[in-house]
Parts: sequence; C-alpha cells; structure tokens
Amino acid sequence: MLLLVLQSASYISQYIEQSGKYDHQLTALHQISDIHQLITQLQLHRGLINGFLQGKLDYKQKIQQNEKEINSILKHFHSNRQNPLLKDLEIKIRQLYLQKHEKSVPAYVIFDRHTNIINALINLTHTIAEANAFGTSRHLTLNHMAKMLIEDLLLLQEATGKLRGLTVGLLSQDYITSAQKSQLLSLYIQAKTYGKSPINDTIQKSMNKQYPEIKQKNDLMLYRLDNMLYIVRNTFFPRQMHLVNASHFFKIATDTIDAQHQLYKQIARQYQKTIQHLQTSLYTKIALVTSVMIAVLIGIFYIYAAFYHSVLRSIRKLHEASKLIAAGETKIHLQSDTNDEIGDALLAFNHMSQKLDQNISFLNSYKHAIDEASIVSKTDCRGIITYANDKFCEISGYSKEELLGKPHNIVRDPDTPKNVFKEMWQTIKKGKTWHGIVKNRRKNGGSYIVDATIMPIFDNNRNIVEYIGIRHDVTELEKSKTTIEEEMQKQKIDPLTGLANRIQLIEDLHCLQKPVLLYLNIDDFTKLNDFYGAEAGNNVLKYVASLLQAKVPERIQLYRLQSDEFLLLFEEDQITQTPQNLMDGIIEFIEVQTNSCDPETCISITLTGSITNYQQSDNFENLLSYATLARKIAQKEHRKYLLYSENLNKESNYQNNIKWINKIKKALYEDRITAFFQPIIDNKSGNIHKYEALVRMIEKDSTIVSPFFFLEIAKKAKLYTQITKVMFDKAFEAFMDAPEYDFSINITVEDIEDEEIAAYIFEKLKYFPHPQNVILEITESEEIKDYAQVNAFIKKAKTMGVRIAIDDFGSGYSNFAHIISMDADFIKIDGSLIKNIDQDKEARIITEAIIAFSKKLGTKTVVEFVHNQTIYDIVREIGADYAQGFYLGEPAAEIKSLETAHA
Repeated sequence: MLLLVLQSASYISQYIEQSGKYDHQLTALHQISDIHQLITQLQLHRGLINGFLQGKLDYKQKIQQNEKEINSILKHFHSNRQNPLLKDLEIKIRQLYLQKHEKSVPAYVIFDRHTNIINALINLTHTIAEANAFGTSRHLTLNHMAKMLIEDLLLLQEATGKLRGLTVGLLSQDYITSAQKSQLLSLYIQAKTYGKSPINDTIQKSMNKQYPEIKQKNDLMLYRLDNMLYIVRNTFFPRQMHLVNASHFFKIATDTIDAQHQLYKQIARQYQKTIQHLQTSLYTKIALVTSVMIAVLIGIFYIYAAFYHSVLRSIRKLHEASKLIAAGETKIHLQSDTNDEIGDALLAFNHMSQKLDQNISFLNSYKHAIDEASIVSKTDCRGIITYANDKFCEISGYSKEELLGKPHNIVRDPDTPKNVFKEMWQTIKKGKTWHGIVKNRRKNGGSYIVDATIMPIFDNNRNIVEYIGIRHDVTELEKSKTTIEEEMQKQKIDPLTGLANRIQLIEDLHCLQKPVLLYLNIDDFTKLNDFYGAEAGNNVLKYVASLLQAKVPERIQLYRLQSDEFLLLFEEDQITQTPQNLMDGIIEFIEVQTNSCDPETCISITLTGSITNYQQSDNFENLLSYATLARKIAQKEHRKYLLYSENLNKESNYQNNIKWINKIKKALYEDRITAFFQPIIDNKSGNIHKYEALVRMIEKDSTIVSPFFFLEIAKKAKLYTQITKVMFDKAFEAFMDAPEYDFSINITVEDIEDEEIAAYIFEKLKYFPHPQNVILEITESEEIKDYAQVNAFIKKAKTMGVRIAIDDFGSGYSNFAHIISMDADFIKIDGSLIKNIDQDKEARIITEAIIAFSKKLGTKTVVEFVHNQTIYDIVREIGADYAQGFYLGEPAAEIKSLETAHA
C-alpha cells in the first residue's frame, strides 16, 4: 500500500514537473519568435544594403524604413528584458545601419557582417531552446515543429536571404566571375535542398490532416521558392543576366521569404495551441490519478489477501522452471490456474521459453549454414583444436579424430612466414579480430590457401575462453592472380632480343636512388632496314643485344625500347669506371665487332648515344626524353655521344612553361576550363549507362585543347587545385538534372592526399542530390605510399553513396592489391591492352584473365580505346561489362548530344 501511495505521489509530482516544462517551452517559443522577427528584418536589410552598394540608390528609403522596424524590435527586447547576449549583438547590428557605413568597406564585407550576426542569432535560438527543454516532448509532431522553428525554417530562410542579397548585387554587374558563379551555385543547391519540404515525410500525412493551415502555407512557400530558384538557374547559369531586373527579382525573393515567415508564424501558433492543449490534458490526468489512488487503496487489502496464496504457488513454478532452463531444457510449459497478473506472468514465461527455443533453433540453423559454406574450427586458449567441421576435414584430409586435441599448426605450411602467426596471436590475445590470407598444408603434403578470420570468444566477464576461425578456400583465386601476373610479366620482355622493354624500365627507374642512364641508337637504321630487309634488320638488333650482354657487367640492366634503341641502367656507385669510359668502351667494342665480322652473317654499323643521370630531374621518367634529346644533338654535331645538361633545352622549356602558365591563368579567369563528357556503353544492352568527365581548355578561337598540353604544367604552377574544383563544379552542374546517368571524374592520389581538394570534394557531394551516381576514378602519377589515408578517403566517400574505379589497370603501378585493398567497384582496363587486342594474342590473354579475376571479386570492368567494330565485338565476347572509345562516342561538351548509344 505504501508503495502504491508513493508511486501515485510520484506520478503527480511528474505531472506537475511536466506542467512547469510546458510553461518553459511557451516562454522559449515567444523569445524564439521575437528573434525570428529580428532575423527576417536583418535579412531584408542585408539584401537592400547589398543592392544599394551595387548602385541601386532607390533602395535608400526602403533601408531607412527597414532600420526603423529593427529599432522597434530591439526596443521590444529591452522592455521584456530578454537574453543579455542580445546586448552585444545590438551594438553590432546598429553598426550596420546606412548612416554608419564606411565608403572604403567593400559590399561583400558588409554582406558577411550581416551573415555573421544572423548566424549568431540562430545559435541564440538553439541556446534558448536547450535551456527551456524546447523540442523535447513525447509528442513527435510537436518535436518536429520545434525543430522547424529553431533549425529547418531558419536555415531555409537564411539560404534564401543570402541568395536574394547576392543575386541582387550580381544583377547590378555586367559579368560574373567563376568564384561568384560557384558561390551562387552553392547557395542555389542549399536553398533547393532545404526547400524540398521543411515538413518531415514521416509525419507529413498526419500534419496535413491535423493542421491544414500549415500545409496551405507550406505549399505557397514552396511554390514561391521554386519560382525564385527557376529565375536564378535560367538567368545565371546560361549567363543571361540582362533579362532580369534587380528590383523585380528583389520583390520576388522578398515575397518568398515573407511566405517562409508566414509559415514560421503559423507553425509557432500551432505549437502554442498544442502545448496549451497538452497542459489541459495534464491537469485532467492529475485529478484522475488522485481519484484512482484513493479507489485503489480501498480495495488493496482484499486484493492482497486473495492473491497471496496464488502468488506463492506461481513463484515456486517459476523457480523450478528457471532451474530447467539453466540445465539446458528450453521446451517448458507452465500451467496457469488464474486469470490475473500472476497468470499473465506464467503465460509470459511460456512465451519466453518458446521464443528461447526458437532462437536456439535459429542459432543451430545459422551454425549449419556457416558449416556448409565455410571452413570452421575452434581452439582453446593454447591453440588446441576443440572443434572442426566437415569442410575443415574435407580440405585438410584429416579426420575429426585426427584433429581434435591437436595443436592448430598441424595444418601449418612451412612456406608461410612465422611472423604471420606471431602477428595473429598478438592480435587475438588483445581481444581483437584478425584477418589474413594463409597457406595451409594437407595431410597428403599438398597445399591450399584460405582467407581466414579468427576472433576471440568471451565469457560474461570479458575473459577470452576460446577462439573460432572461419575460413574460405581461395586457392583457385590466388592461382588465377598468379597466372595473370605471370602473363603481365611477359609484357615487360622484348620478344626479339629477350631484353627488358620500356614497361620494365619505367618500373626499375622507381626502384633506384641514383640512376645513371646510357642511351644507344644505331645510325641510319631505317635506311639499313630498307636496303637489307626487315629480317636482316632484326638479325642486327639481336646481334647488338648479344654483344651488349657479353660486354656489359652483370650489375647493369639492359633494355631494348623500340626499333634500334638500346639502354643501360645502373646505380651511380655500382661500377668503378666512369659512365663516359663505359660508353666509350661499349661503342668501340660494338663498332669493331660488326666491322670485322663475316659480311654474310652481320652488317657493319655505327652508334650514337647519350648519358644522363638522377641529378637532371626529380622525376626519373624524364631521363629517357632527356637522353633522346642529347643523342639527337650529338648526332647533329657528329659526336659519338653527349652528356645531357639542362642548358640543352632550358631556354625553350622556360619560354614554353611561361606561355602555358599564362594561358591557363587566363582560361581559369575567363571560365574557359570546361568538362567534356564521353559515353560509356553497357555491353549487354548497348545503351549509354554512364559518362566520363574529361577536362578541356577552350581557346579564344574555339579550339579545344587536350589536357596533355597543360595539366602537368598546371601542377607545377600550383594551378591544378583550381582546375580540379572547376571540373567538379562543371560535372555536378551538368548531371544535376540527369539522375538517369552515372558519371565519373578522375582524381589522383595527390588529390586524395591534398586536404583542401578532399574537403572540397566532400562538400560538393554533401549538397549534390544524386551522390549515388558519382564514380571517382583514381589515377596514379606515383606509387601509393599511404594506403591508410587513401582507404579512409574511399570509406568516407562510399558512406555518401559514391563508387570507386581504378583507372588504367594493366599499366604502371595498378595491380591486384589495389582492387582488394581499395575496395574498387570498377576496373578500367588500360587502352594499351585494348587498342591492338585483335592482333596481339598476349594482350587478349591478359585482358581475359583480368576480366575473369574481376568477376570472381564481383568487380565490374570497363575497357577503353574501343576504336572499331572488331575491337568492340572482341571485348563483348570476352565478357567486359562496359566499353568506351571514339568508335562508340567522342567526348562532347553536352550530354544531350550523346543520348543515343552506338548501334
């Protein structure tokens, strides 16, 4: 009885406390509504001032009337002794008045001061709401209205107000810069996003029925907002500012904000009515609880006596049933003798027992499913096997009797490094899950490879009691990866001479610290080939290769690049003689050997060469072009070889770089850096499925310039970041109203590592309405050094719906580790493999292997450089998912011109 009285008193106390909470919420509502009135007037003041400073002098009278309204609101705050934080803001507000303006202060500074004060007022509404439990009711619709009053409508109105102020200023100009256009687009997207519907979809139907006045004003507000945004979109993005009058647009925008203000007031009125209604209901509940408490007290003695015996019997049943559950028995049914609460408790226990039995059945089913699909084992804390499923026995060749009680290293393959298991034990002993690829040994001595996940199992005190390992057989997958890598390795060997080729050279250059490069070229080889024939020419190349192998020390790597180009590569401190002495000896040796040999088996030749080293460039790939330049100059000057120096091409490079830097800067300023879009075809349907955005520069005479000519220079001139931002702006603008298409944008590892670029990409994605249509193609200008940073970027992008593609796969540093570690959705197979796939048998074998490997991983493939029907038929035949190339569609400035796929 005492508990009942205390509980009832507790209810009454809670009701009284709730009533006080409602009073605080109403007080907060009045304060927030007053602040909203001030925000609305400040937004109007910002727009008028911005227009006035841009030349709209007829706004002066409106500004003075507006400042009187602001003064009136501030006096109201004084009379009601509202939040003291307003005193500091009041001083800043009065500094914005027209008479206080300093002529030297730019319009955008005044605009930003307004915006900062408005943001401070919005934050003040949050402070008032938090202090008065505003928006913390159990009434979901009431909470949503509160959120609209302190956040959603304020953000929408602020975005609309900023768009009004900025647009009126821009309409007074003759042109718009790229930065202004980007700012306008950002505000346009914010207003469009916030204005989709301020009313939450989950309760919109309920609000439409209960509060038709809110729906009516919301519909009017959305209509005016759409009209305003339509004018912005069709005025600025086609750059037709001359078609719109600033005063006319200011009125349309002001009407839109007024509609938002009216919606705000209607929601505030409805919020107040709802709170008052809840207060009335609360007073009724207090009276009802008091009456019920008195009535219950009268009957408590009878109830206590009548149920005493029944309760004891039921408790005994529950006690015995609990013992059975502890013993593992779950199929328990207790007989209920009464229809009261105790009987209900017994029925609830029966229901719990039934559910427990069902859950155990489900767990057994899950265990069976895992056993059927995976290789499973359990060990104790020492690594002794305590359980092994049939799959484990099948793949290892051991029976369960042979496995149980044995250490898990019974299947350990000696080829697996010891540090793998050391790392595994260190991880799982810390209570963490370990993942890895492990090679194991069968009972018959054979081997198999598994993708293993090993995790600790804890008791209720978080102590590790055992370990469970779940594995999947990836032997065939690893074999296919090895086969592909072997085939790709063959691509690095010149088939005529057996020497390494250009692909191997580029890889080797990245492995050296101080490379020295010796370049040799046979004089007039083309004429020799024409005179003696191709077979004789091939014999000369093979003979020269054999002479080089005989003459050159083993520590020096030999290469044949193309035609008659031979190259020697070594570290600076690998040989004792100087590069010049080595070059003298090689040229003399080869010329003497070919001059004195049997004329029926060889042809006399002469050589010209060059020498360059690591001191000439930070990018070692440039050494080859420097060597070619030095050899050409040596041949022109009738020297046997020439040592490259920067003086050979510095002057021309400087002039060319300066010319292109100026062109890039001008193109950025005049908005002539743009995006072209090339279609990507779905090979099953033959239709356009997606586009790739490609950067182009448009010359003043409308000539289209490829990025080959300016992108590297832009990187060195610190202009690359601006180009990347322009590409994201142009691509997102082009596909904003084309949700039926996916589109990809190229980014580099350097972009990901650049905090400014990464932040800009995520900001654009945040406000883009179709992030699931965006594909980021990762290209590499250098080897990835920090996978953690790259993977963190990819993970964040994927949480926003973005997909990832690896570009130019099959060349450079792209390899199979990328696909797995970077969680790629698409592989773009490099055009060097595709362009001659109809004639190059090895290229076709490698491409087929990459496609097969990708299908096992569930990754889609895109082939590039499809330049005729024969190539297109082959890539479809071998299973590529998508195709891209000039035969299927050339890059164009508008996606509308590419709506139909190639037949």
